[in-house]
Amino acid sequence: MKIRTKKKLLYKFLGFFLPFIIISITITGLVLSATSFNFFQKTVTQDYQNIIKSSAGEIRLFMENARNNLESLALVIAAAGLDRWQEKMALTGFLHSNPQFVSLTLYSLDKEAVVTTVLAGDTPPPVPDELLFDQAVAGRIIMSGVRVSGQDMPMVHMAIPIRRQGVTREVLWAELNLKSIWDVLSGISVGRSGQVYILDVSGRTIGHRQIDRVIKATPPENPAIVNSLRTASGPVEWIENNNGQEYYNLGVYVPGLDWIVVLSQPRREIFSYLYRNIWWAALLTLGLCAMAAVFGWRWVRRLLSPIHRLHDQVRAIGGGELNGKVTIDSEDEIGDLGRAFNDMTDSLKAYIEREVETARALMHAQNLAVLGTTSSKVTHEVGNFLNNIDMAMSGLKSEPLTPRGEKILQIVYRESGRVKAFIQRFLQFARKPDLRLQKRPLAPIIREVMDVYRPLATQQGVTIDLDWPETLPPVNVDAGMLGQVLNNLIKNSLDAISGPGTISIGGAAGPRELTISVTDSGAGMEESVRARIFEPFYTTKGAGGTGLGMAIVKTIVESHRGVIECHSTVGQGTTFVIRLPLY
Repeated sequence: MKIRTKKKLLYKFLGFFLPFIIISITITGLVLSATSFNFFQKTVTQDYQNIIKSSAGEIRLFMENARNNLESLALVIAAAGLDRWQEKMALTGFLHSNPQFVSLTLYSLDKEAVVTTVLAGDTPPPVPDELLFDQAVAGRIIMSGVRVSGQDMPMVHMAIPIRRQGVTREVLWAELNLKSIWDVLSGISVGRSGQVYILDVSGRTIGHRQIDRVIKATPPENPAIVNSLRTASGPVEWIENNNGQEYYNLGVYVPGLDWIVVLSQPRREIFSYLYRNIWWAALLTLGLCAMAAVFGWRWVRRLLSPIHRLHDQVRAIGGGELNGKVTIDSEDEIGDLGRAFNDMTDSLKAYIEREVETARALMHAQNLAVLGTTSSKVTHEVGNFLNNIDMAMSGLKSEPLTPRGEKILQIVYRESGRVKAFIQRFLQFARKPDLRLQKRPLAPIIREVMDVYRPLATQQGVTIDLDWPETLPPVNVDAGMLGQVLNNLIKNSLDAISGPGTISIGGAAGPRELTISVTDSGAGMEESVRARIFEPFYTTKGAGGTGLGMAIVKTIVESHRGVIECHSTVGQGTTFVIRLPLY
């Protein structure tokens, strides 16, 4: 019988334990792989965005340097007063020092070439674009779009006005070969086969490390991408299929040049490192699962003997002898289980004792309910009696009385009012409040109470602050009752501050509750006072207090299914925390 029990226990334990371990290892591996994939993807995207922005900046800088050098040449020609031969030498020297320019020509306003770097014997070139020429004559520095030369090479024309005494006299026309940009693109490395290239707004390739793509002017496979890049505020990602292989592309529009810089790399190459790591992670996970199965089997077999002994001793305790103890001479998990069972027995005994105390507290609550009902009847009769006394004293006011009689009448009036106020507060404590709940934000209620006490606080030198985020959700409350709670707390805080100080009201929301905190910079309370602060008829104000204010506050908060706590340290102030349920 014992052997069969041991086998059942072994199989049940293995049936629960080993799958749990294996599933945990598998889930952990999957989560780590997914996390690594997301992190890798975000890192790649960020790195490639940095590369494409840097590439666009280098290309823009290249074009700006070319234009600035050409402007400097135009200024030299305008300022030096050179003759035609000297001007040709200047153009030729500039062309040798700036090989990215193919040719330079100086045109008169009549659109005739007066100086050119074209070889002797060749016909001087006519103005390539009269519209751009007219804009240059008007004083503007012009750069054309991408043009294609007779050799199918992309070119850009630049026109610089040469002004003397504020008037355009000639136009310096330059032809810039975009092949020079290939040197910039060759210096940008993106993995083994990734590259950066340039398109114009028509989608034509104007800069690429593979020169045949520039010469053949291959049209774009997805023209819509060009339009989306021109209207986007930053880099745009897209995927293209080329010869059965997916390519990751990232493009950015360069407004000043009206060009598009594109980064392209095969997706397989991008994620090859990640896929290799995931493969090794899968092998490692499988290995760990196998090891967990082997070692789990051996470990569970070792557990059988002490578990059987624990079972016998637990059955003895299950007969009702709570004073009995489980004894296992082991320092492993089974020993911990035996000690935990002993702790559970002690907890069960403590639970029974708490249940007894709860029953006593319930009986006390029932007594309070009876007290509330009885006190309502008594206070009603006392109230009628006091009203009759008030009516009688009102009649006495019209009667002639001696000075001693007047004094006695004033004493009776004062004491009658005090008893009435006490009866009202006692009724409020003894009876459960009749709430009119409505879901509403608490900030207006708090501000309304703050406005009542702000003049008194200002006179006392106390600042009342509210830290209430606008995102806090509304709560089901009785606005009047909650206002009475805050009224008591702020009044007590003002009483606790002897001079200038602060009262801070804050709010925070948790998953299931909303928290209100009222903190003052007063003198604080000793622990003996703080422990009794919510007891009925307990007061630290002497004859001036009834001891029901905080008891009523606690009653109102608990009627809202909430709790109130008090934290105080002598010399450091007091904080009241109210927790109200959100649902």
